Amino acid sequence: ERTALAWVRTALALIGFGFTIDKLFESPALRAGDGKWLQPHAIGIGMIAIGIFALILFVIELRQFHKRHPEMPRSIAGFLAGLVGILGITALIFAIFT
Repeated sequence: ERTALAWVRTALALIGFGFTIDKLFESPALRAGDGKWLQPHAIGIGMIAIGIFALILFVIELRQFHKRHPEMPRSIAGFLAGLVGILGITALIFAIFT
């Protein structure tokens, strides 16, 4: 249970920091860029995407665990991962289109 929630906590931190970095450095001069790919906008979107990817890996791992151990009780971590995933996808959409 603690490992499952650690996955969700780590993904939430990545999504939150990525969105913060994207919005904190939102000036037009940084957005327009001079061809550099290592800009705050790109870093923020990358962190959000990595957080969403971590959640996807966690859900796959959780499903495999429950297939191997059907006797184990279900936890709320999968539901929580789904909610954080929705938050992450929303943050990614806002970061890309705003």
